[in-house]
Amino acid sequence: MELHILGPLRASAGGRPVRLGGRRARLLLALLAVEKGRVVPVARLIDELWSERPPASARTQVAIVVSGVRRAFREAGGGPVIDTAGAGYRLRAEEVRLDAEEAAREVAAARAAARAGRHAAAEEGLRRALALWRGPVLCGLEGAAVEAAAHHWEELRAAAAEELAEAGFAQGRYREQIGDLGALVARDPLRERPRELLMAALARSGRRAEALEVYAEGRRLLGERLGVDPGRRLRALHGAILREARGEEDGGGPRPGELPAAVSSFTGRTAELAALDGLTASAARHLRLAVVTGPEGAGKTGLVLHWAQQAARAFPDGQLFADLHGAEHGGPRAPIEPGKVLGRFLRALGAAADRVPEAPEERAGLYRTLLRGRRVLVVLDDAASAEQVRPLLPGSPSCCVLVTSREPLRDLVARYGARRLELGPLPPQDAVDLACRLSGGALGADALRLTEACGRMPLGIRMAVARHSGPR
Repeated sequence: MELHILGPLRASAGGRPVRLGGRRARLLLALLAVEKGRVVPVARLIDELWSERPPASARTQVAIVVSGVRRAFREAGGGPVIDTAGAGYRLRAEEVRLDAEEAAREVAAARAAARAGRHAAAEEGLRRALALWRGPVLCGLEGAAVEAAAHHWEELRAAAAEELAEAGFAQGRYREQIGDLGALVARDPLRERPRELLMAALARSGRRAEALEVYAEGRRLLGERLGVDPGRRLRALHGAILREARGEEDGGGPRPGELPAAVSSFTGRTAELAALDGLTASAARHLRLAVVTGPEGAGKTGLVLHWAQQAARAFPDGQLFADLHGAEHGGPRAPIEPGKVLGRFLRALGAAADRVPEAPEERAGLYRTLLRGRRVLVVLDDAASAEQVRPLLPGSPSCCVLVTSREPLRDLVARYGARRLELGPLPPQDAVDLACRLSGGALGADALRLTEACGRMPLGIRMAVARHSGPR
C-alpha cells in the first residue's frame, strides 16, 4: 500500500486508488502518515479534526472515521493499514510505503555522494527525489500538525533543489541551472540561497549585469517586506561580481605573456611578414585568423613567433601560446585535447581553478566570454586538424589567432576566412644569408653548398650550421 503526501494526499493499494471520502478521513490519514509508525492519541486527533469546540461525540466520530479509512483500503484490495494502540491509532509502518520517506532516503544518499566527490551520482539522486513532489505538500488540508509537516517537507524540497544546482556547478555546468534557479527564486523570493545560486550561475555564464539585477531585486524585497538587508554571503557575492564587472570595464585582469622566445637570426619571409602585418592594419569585424602551413622544417613556428614578438604591443591584454603536438599524430604522444588547452588558457586569463568547467563546451564558452572585447593574441602551434583548433578560437574580432600546421586546414579558410600562408624552401639568397648570419660569416663559399644540401629549409640550415661550427 502506498501513501503520497508530497502534493495532494493520495493513497493506493496494489496500484488501485483508495477512495478516502471527506475532509476528516483525509486529514486523519494525513496525521497518521506524518507520524508513521508512532501512536497518535485520540485526544490529539480530536484537536486536529475539530480545532475549536469538538462535539461531545468526538471520540466516537474519530472511531467512525478510522473505520471508514480501513474500509476504503479493503475495498481497493489492501490489507490492514491502521492499528488501534491503547488510547490512540498507529499507521502500520511495515505495510505502507510513504513517498516522503523515499524522498528523504534519496536526499541522504545524494548528500553522501556529494561529500565523496561523486557529483554526477548526487545529481541523479536529487533529481529522483525532487520528482516525487507533485505540488505543495498536503495541499487542501489544514491544521497545525499538517502545516508543520508540510513546512518540514517543503524545506527539504527547497534544500534538495539548491543542492541539485550545486551538484551541477561542481561539474562545471552553470548555464543549465539558470532556468530552474529562476523558478526557485520566483517561488520563494525572500529565501537567499536560491538567489545567491542564481547570481553565481548568471555571473559564471558571462551575464554579470543580470546577476547584479537579481541582487538589487532581492535587496528591495527584503527591505520592503522584512526591513532587513541581504545576508553576509549574498553581499559578498554581489561585491565579487561587481569587482569583476568593473575590472572587465577597466581592462583589468591578468594579462598573460606566454610567447616563447623568437628564433635567432631570423631571415627572409618578407612577403609572409607583410601578410601577417595586415592582421593589425585596420579594425576588423570578424576574428583575425592566419594559418601558416608547410612541411617539416619550413620554419612555420619561427615565422609566427618572430612576427608575434614584434606585434605583441598591438595586443596589450595578453598573448596565449599552446603547442598542440599535431605532428606527433600516430606517434608516442597523441595531439593535445582542446579541452585541456582551454583549461590552461582559462587559468591564465584569471579564472579560478574551481571555476573552470569540466565540460569542454562550457570551457569554450567561458573562454570566449573572458576574451570578449579584449585584444589578445593566441598562437596555436603545430595543429593536427581544424577540429582541434575550432574550440580554441575566440569569438571577438578584437583578438587575433595564428595557427601553424603541416596540414592545409582548408576548413578554417572556408569557414572563418583565415589567411593561409604556405611556406616552402627559402629563396637561394635568403638561405645563404641565413647560413652566413648563423655562422658569423665563417662559412664563406661553403654557404651556398650547405644550404642547397639542406634543400634551403630553415631548420635544416640551422642544424647543419650548428654541426659545422661545433667541435671537430
